[in-house]
Amino acid sequence: MKSTLAVVFLLLLTSNLYAQAKHRPVSDEGTVDRRVTSLGSFDSIPVVWSHPDLDPTPPPRGNPVPVSQLRIPSKAIKEFERSQKAFRSGDLRTSAEHLQKALHIYPDFIQAHNALGLRFVQLGEYQKALTEHETALSLNPRDAESHQDLSFTLSLLNRFQDAEGEARKALDLDSQSVASRYVLGRALVGQGHVTSEAMEMLRQSENAFPNASLVLAQIHFTQGRTDEVVAELRHYLRSAPDPNNKQKAECWVAQLSQQPLPAACPADVTRPSFR
Repeated sequence: MKSTLAVVFLLLLTSNLYAQAKHRPVSDEGTVDRRVTSLGSFDSIPVVWSHPDLDPTPPPRGNPVPVSQLRIPSKAIKEFERSQKAFRSGDLRTSAEHLQKALHIYPDFIQAHNALGLRFVQLGEYQKALTEHETALSLNPRDAESHQDLSFTLSLLNRFQDAEGEARKALDLDSQSVASRYVLGRALVGQGHVTSEAMEMLRQSENAFPNASLVLAQIHFTQGRTDEVVAELRHYLRSAPDPNNKQKAECWVAQLSQQPLPAACPADVTRPSFR
């Protein structure tokens, strides 16, 4: 069971990054969004720093802003903005190149390191992503979102125990972070630790991260809890799911509920492989 859940974890973890990236807020021209690189930022109110001085709003308690982030040159900010524009158009490589230019101008630009790390994740270059998130943390070890993003990348590298540690650090710094709860739940499941804590972390985050429902459904299936599987799949289907997984979830619900299968469903949909 442990190995099967680990495979499911990796597939859903990667697909969830792409799904959430489409919803991440971007700042208006002339500003840098403090939360633009956060896994959970798509449904939160961004804290915006104004251009050109990046005067911050008061940072969250326990998450101080380094002095270095108050001195970001305007040229570096412009490259960050160009990266956002390329990202919005779907050009990940160009987006990454602009972030690299921003960092060449100002190597201590934490937001650019984290954003570049996530671009590398989306490009499948996980080791490069790891380097960027580690660099961001070296600049501010008390940045909760950097710990969170590092946890995500470590999970993609199958380093689930390390990912768990980083997710816990993120929650220590920001106990209200739904994204960090989601990442912690995924890191625990990735280790085969289907504990009450892992289940609770996934339940608490599934409204914001729909793929948590698919992980919970897979777990319930291995435990023979058909009613719970159906409930989680229906919860997933109410959340504007990824089109790649929607049909599979619908087919699985129909089969488990002993309802007629939709015409598009294969004859045997027992435990489909979600992406």
